[in-house]
Amino acid sequence: MAQQQMKARVIKADAPTQTTRQMYDDPFIDIYENGDILQPPYNLKELKGIGEYSTILQQCIEAYKINILGFGFEPRYLFDYNAQDTSSERKKKADEEWTQLTEFMRYLHFDEEAETVLGYALEDREKMGNGYVEVLRDGTNKPAGIEYADGQYMRVCKKTVPDLVPYSIVRNGKLIVIERWRSFRRYVQMINGKKVFFKEYGDTRIMDSRTGKFDDNTPENLRATEIIHFKIGSGSYGVPRWIGHIVNIYGTRKAQELNYLYFKQGRHVPAAIIVENGMLSADSEKQLQEYMNGIEGSDNAHKFLLLEAEGIEVENTTDTGYEQTSMTPVKVQIKSLAEILQQDALFLEYDKQSRDKLRSAFRLPPLYTGESQDYNKSTSETARQITEEQVFQPERKLITGTLNTRFLRDLEIFNVELTLKGPNFGDAAETAKALYPLISAGAAAPNDLRDLLGKLIGKELEMLPEEYNVPVQVLLRELTGANGASPIFKARDGQAGTEIVSVLKDVRDVLEELQTHG
Repeated sequence: MAQQQMKARVIKADAPTQTTRQMYDDPFIDIYENGDILQPPYNLKELKGIGEYSTILQQCIEAYKINILGFGFEPRYLFDYNAQDTSSERKKKADEEWTQLTEFMRYLHFDEEAETVLGYALEDREKMGNGYVEVLRDGTNKPAGIEYADGQYMRVCKKTVPDLVPYSIVRNGKLIVIERWRSFRRYVQMINGKKVFFKEYGDTRIMDSRTGKFDDNTPENLRATEIIHFKIGSGSYGVPRWIGHIVNIYGTRKAQELNYLYFKQGRHVPAAIIVENGMLSADSEKQLQEYMNGIEGSDNAHKFLLLEAEGIEVENTTDTGYEQTSMTPVKVQIKSLAEILQQDALFLEYDKQSRDKLRSAFRLPPLYTGESQDYNKSTSETARQITEEQVFQPERKLITGTLNTRFLRDLEIFNVELTLKGPNFGDAAETAKALYPLISAGAAAPNDLRDLLGKLIGKELEMLPEEYNVPVQVLLRELTGANGASPIFKARDGQAGTEIVSVLKDVRDVLEELQTHG
């Protein structure tokens, strides 16, 4: 008995005959082994552009940049300015340094804010693990400006031989200069085949920017400038905090491309065409191939597929002994295969999990990436405060620590430091309720509340003179019962004192009324 045979063929759309010509070339690939330039652990150009493939990475980086640098820089005294034992000479010196530091930050870059330039380096740090800022000095050899250096073109060199470097420090309140041995790194940038060398910030030796060699005879216009390297980790190169999720980024991209093709080629239903007792005609097979090749586009959205099948000739012997040829009855079925394919909902779940994983690498709640549907005021405030304490404040400290340890010593500033401001989580109404019992009990002096008041009204307030820095209750008692013994009466005539008493009584009445209705 002859065994029946079945044939199966797959007809699909023709794939493109050309492949992509894009390659993430490393311009330093030929000189890593021969020189002292270190090879990065990952392709920096690929990391630089990977944000274009992800639907969540760029949002996380923007959240970092805005919340770390977006509130601006602010000087801060390194001592208690209002303490009684603080000398007027130190206050005067600190005020001069405050003004100097404020002007220094204002003119670090003439075209953009310092926060903007540092934001470019921070974005590179979060994408590639490495961000760079070039520092320019003025005629007095003090830092005067910064420029952004694109991290994808920068490479780190091996450390140089140790050099003896002077350091100015304050010890026991006195400024002294010490010397210490330190090894510096060099950095090199290559764009269009041209190399430029840089020194690490703080290296006092003269370097030729063309060769990277230390040469005191280098012309001034060819001397290497300095680089500050912001990186994640303690290695020669930094490593992105999200590098463990790179597979999820590419996998999510492929899932999105598959969904895109599904909608682009949405007229096609995955199916098996089953022909029984026959075969497709050559013309039908050709038409089916053309159908698959022209599956996409709105112009093909309402076409019908007509299949023609031919039966198989079968020779039968009749009862009379004659041979007779007949055609088998042909049966064509189209069996849908859609139910065995992955559904779109599975890709959506995969995309959601990938977003959650990548966001967790940055330790950000969904609130910071525009996914706050499940938040109310209480949970959102809690999420913001925890993220501020655990993520953004430490990051601000790292950046300002890097800038302070490098710039302030060269600027000879020792009483003031740079800080990065953060958001104000205070609620004016809640703060007033919390402070009212303290004010009513006379536990708060005016200067204790000046900083808070300045933050609430959005302006900087100076401290009141010491003779006025006493609780309101004390002032009222002195004004009403001391017959002019108060410093206020000594400073003003009787009419002015009477007016002040009147105003303070009104303030007392308002406070009592607020307490009654609160």
